[in-house]
Amino acid sequence: MTVSELNLIGSIEAHEEPTWCISLHATLPLVATCSSDKTSKIYDISEITNIKEVKVLDEQTHNKTIRSVSFKPSMSEEYPTLALGSFDATCSIWGADNYRSDWELLAVIEGHENEVKCIDWSMDGKYLASCARDKTIWVWETDEMNEEFECIAVLSEHEGDVKFVKWNDKGGDAHMFISCSYDDTLRVWRQDSYDEDEWQCVAMMRFEGTVWGATWVNDRSIACCTDEGEVFVYERIDVEREEDENVPSTIKKVEEWVVDNNFKSVGKIHEGSVYSVDSNGKKIVSGGRDGVICVYERVGDKWIISNMKRLSHGMKEVNCVRLREDGVVVSCGDDGFVKIWE
Repeated sequence: MTVSELNLIGSIEAHEEPTWCISLHATLPLVATCSSDKTSKIYDISEITNIKEVKVLDEQTHNKTIRSVSFKPSMSEEYPTLALGSFDATCSIWGADNYRSDWELLAVIEGHENEVKCIDWSMDGKYLASCARDKTIWVWETDEMNEEFECIAVLSEHEGDVKFVKWNDKGGDAHMFISCSYDDTLRVWRQDSYDEDEWQCVAMMRFEGTVWGATWVNDRSIACCTDEGEVFVYERIDVEREEDENVPSTIKKVEEWVVDNNFKSVGKIHEGSVYSVDSNGKKIVSGGRDGVICVYERVGDKWIISNMKRLSHGMKEVNCVRLREDGVVVSCGDDGFVKIWE
């Protein structure tokens, strides 16, 4: 099957320094960016040919690189909320009455010992997860106004920098997430069914190099990317286990995830580290150090490469890719640009 080239339909010169991460709002035509320049920007992309800057969040809230940005999931146009994670070891929460009104700082969250690498909201907006170079994941519970955050769990099972966290956003159990680390592992976490403040690592996959990112394809399928230039898909299989009523619920559940060999047959596409993957449930997109953006599509039982773009950000690395429901790809890179593809 012929692989089509992705077509560039929009471009934003967002930052003069590398743009590290982008977040797409679930229902509003917004994309948020963050950069080494210690700022985050919000853009209205409702008209691709007339993209407008909505807000620059640069009120000296962070004094080091902002590494991660995440819109809080919401089906309403009112009270959009954005979380930022910074190398200054803090997270900040921003909000507005509506996305066209002024954005204000709602809260600053402290707890990590050093660089925050990633933050992400649960789909119901109840929890925020943050991870850092200190090898920990913190789970925060918030109030309806997003002004009070209480740490309900600190997870320290990883043995290296925790690079990435991602809550399940594809249906099923909304209170489970995945984490990726410099310790060459990906872990799956679930909230305990009896104690909401307890979180258990129910599965661990080990690789030959740093795991940079991961995404949910559905609630039983995960895609991840590694330092070895590979993208993997894992699927959860049902395994019957006898449960001892005397064993605490937090250690009862152990899940088995296996490699999807149908995806593995696609082969290795990237040269060098793959930094980011995303999925809209039907397709997967990856991007990394080689500047390649690759879109994978499932056709029947097989995975194929449907679209690709080499040198997508010139000679610069691709740091983050996102895939919308309509198949549009949004990317950012070391050149500071945000690009929109179809």
